[in-house]
Amino acid sequence: MRNQMWGFRIYRLHFNENLFLPREYYEKLLNAPLDPDMIRYYTEPLNPTFNEALAKYLNVNADHVFAVAGGDEGLRLLMQFALHGSKRALIIEPTYSMPRILAESMRIDVDQALLKPDTYDLDIDKVVKIGNSYDVIYLCSPNNPTGNLFSKESIEYLLSRVRSLVIIDEAYAEFARYSLIGLVRDYDNLAIVRTFSKAWGLAGLRVGYVVASDTVINGLNRLSLPHNIPYPSMALVLRALELRDYVERSIDEMIKVREYMIRSLRDLDLRPLSSVTNFVTFHAGSPSRTDKVYDGLFKRGGFVIRNLGGKVLCEDCLRVTVPPAPIAAEFIRALEETLDGLRE
Repeated sequence: MRNQMWGFRIYRLHFNENLFLPREYYEKLLNAPLDPDMIRYYTEPLNPTFNEALAKYLNVNADHVFAVAGGDEGLRLLMQFALHGSKRALIIEPTYSMPRILAESMRIDVDQALLKPDTYDLDIDKVVKIGNSYDVIYLCSPNNPTGNLFSKESIEYLLSRVRSLVIIDEAYAEFARYSLIGLVRDYDNLAIVRTFSKAWGLAGLRVGYVVASDTVINGLNRLSLPHNIPYPSMALVLRALELRDYVERSIDEMIKVREYMIRSLRDLDLRPLSSVTNFVTFHAGSPSRTDKVYDGLFKRGGFVIRNLGGKVLCEDCLRVTVPPAPIAAEFIRALEETLDGLRE
């Protein structure tokens, strides 16, 4: 979270890592027993034992789980799997930028459908109306950067009315304590992508997984490299699953600080969006003012946050990862000083 650069204290609050996990969690994690021979040899092709462990944690059939080297690899493989016919993807914006980057790198035509401007809710009727024109429909729930969930009813309505592969990115699902994984049993055109990078605090291990129907998982088996996840990463993730209480407690602590930050932002006459994630996005007033607030936070407190000025419907928005309480208080003070400086 805090780095030293150019002799200046830097707070990294722009990648949405879980900053509430204690050092004790990582110390116990690193005590995971590692088999030297497993480092010498290649891992099992397509990780069947690891997939079974993930399935047990998720309480789903192992045939519905496929481990990937981070959620982004899952997104890439799913898009490759769904390529046929018109080779077109529909992305629900504003959202995570990587799906568009991946699709365009594969020369997939990408269109967007916007969330409702005032509420950032899913415009489900519009998406359903045009959905069958696309091979892939991507949406993120909880959504990044808006921090909100889309209703189960809307998602089921979409799944039941389109043939497209609907990819739901649940990178932040643990923070919301809500998931649509259960729908995989009922809809063959649904794929859920999740990661250990966010709530589990394991971004450096690059491990994620896809939960989907047999048909989709079989397709990923054909497309994936056979040894896509290093053995140490799998061993540490399995150890992390045994330490789940640390993750749950960290989420409890984060929620308290998140609500404090939302209240404080409102007190500063800014417009924070409601969030079920570990970040808060807020309207700063105008694109030019947003740039000044962004620069001021760095100069006054060393806070690096995300400037969302390039995103549709977020032209005056900033996004900040929720940090532990003392850092959150420093952030609010730096923000207040920055805003006061803009009024002078």
